[in-house]
Amino acid sequence: MATEAAAEAGKLLVVGFEAPELDAETRDLLDEVAPLGTILFARNMPERDGLLALTSALRERDPAAILAIDHEGGRVDRLPEGFTRFPPALVMARAGEPGLLREVGRAHARELRAAGFNVNFAPVIDINSNPENSVIGDRAFGATPEEVVHNALPYLQGLAECGILGCVKHFPGHGDTSTDSHLELPVLPADSHPTDRLRAIEMKPFARAVSQGVSLVMTAHVLCPALDAERPATLSHEIIDGCLRRSIGYQGVIVSDDLEMKAVADNYSVGEAAVMAVEAGCDLLLVCRRAELVREAHRALTAALEEGRISAFRAAQTAKRRGKLLSKLRKLARVEADPSTIGALAHTELAARLA
Repeated sequence: MATEAAAEAGKLLVVGFEAPELDAETRDLLDEVAPLGTILFARNMPERDGLLALTSALRERDPAAILAIDHEGGRVDRLPEGFTRFPPALVMARAGEPGLLREVGRAHARELRAAGFNVNFAPVIDINSNPENSVIGDRAFGATPEEVVHNALPYLQGLAECGILGCVKHFPGHGDTSTDSHLELPVLPADSHPTDRLRAIEMKPFARAVSQGVSLVMTAHVLCPALDAERPATLSHEIIDGCLRRSIGYQGVIVSDDLEMKAVADNYSVGEAAVMAVEAGCDLLLVCRRAELVREAHRALTAALEEGRISAFRAAQTAKRRGKLLSKLRKLARVEADPSTIGALAHTELAARLA
């Protein structure tokens, strides 16, 4: 029987897994950890019918759980054949019509709802300010804070209107890096990115999203020495609690980027990173693939809760925020899921118009 601390530790996690179905190994993992939700990738959904069967099985296990995906369009499109393919955000933004970006959000949400999802870890609101940036680039909605706000926030609104909770990423900003945090730790040097510049440029779209009531913000595995010379943003109390919570005033749920990414995993164990991220101010942690690392994170979080490293006050704060998030998801679940919207003609025509 799971202890109270183990149950609470599970609620801090959104996890991925290898299989394209809910096999015995995956069921055992989910039973053991009892995460707040799951995230699916292309490996989990090679074809449409299998995807629908998988999400149905996950929903049957826990109708209130998070069922998430990264779905942006362009190169970040994990869905199988049959779903509408939209261009990258930067291409769509060139139309210069926020109303069309809102319609893209609505189209994405209709198809994602039909597929069984309730959370989309999009949009990217990093700024496409560095041509050498391979990890953001055309995933951004513009090359200035104003362009990003102008184009990305209507997309976010469209998602919510059709039943999907979106998430802005990657705080405090990944747009002006030249390395990929999947592979190594990017750095925004203090001489070129002092605090004033970070607040005026990189953080500006996040501040606007917060002012408009965004429910989820994802962190960046980026080192910003002007704010914290030692820890990447995901693990930094100064950046997460200090900048995002206190300076910008965000009171919603903060989710880490995948703790398996090398920017973190090359320097910290996944278990230690999970605890540090919660200490820094994160409410949810992504561990996106390996079962042994999901279990490691769960064990470390359980121990930190039992030993008081994560205080009872901190645990209560994050539980309250997660509870509000789940309440929003229950309301969005009232939006009817319509399988006929998958690959609908109106969606393909919209995609073609924006391409």
